[in-house]
Amino acid sequence: MFRRSSIFCHPATLVLLSVLTAACGAENTKLMVTGIDPDHGDADRGSYVRIRGNRFTADGPRSAKVYFGGREGQVSRFESDSVLIVEAPGGKPNEVVDVLIVFDPGGQLKIPGGFRFVERNQEAPSVDDLSTNKNAKAKK
Repeated sequence: MFRRSSIFCHPATLVLLSVLTAACGAENTKLMVTGIDPDHGDADRGSYVRIRGNRFTADGPRSAKVYFGGREGQVSRFESDSVLIVEAPGGKPNEVVDVLIVFDPGGQLKIPGGFRFVERNQEAPSVDDLSTNKNAKAKK
């Protein structure tokens, strides 16, 4: 005859099993944003970024608006359930802004200090830029 063990019904065992399940790669069921790549872009606008996260499309159709320090970016598309592609608006050079993502349905998620506007290099690279000889660059 089999004996039933009470260890599997103990609350501590259930908590341990759920922690182990989460550590073994169980999917997170919460809508979340984990980062932005790249975290900087052209101050004149036109830089595309990938906002990474979880459950962007898994729960059904969503719309999204993305704000870079109060200026709205242009949402291009959901690349996947974990990637949203957005064209950043322009900003002031060296300005660091919060990135606010508004999902409908889903609510608002923020990346504090998530994006920095940079000035575009106005000069095209030259052959001298590739030189490792410091004297050649100094003579320029």
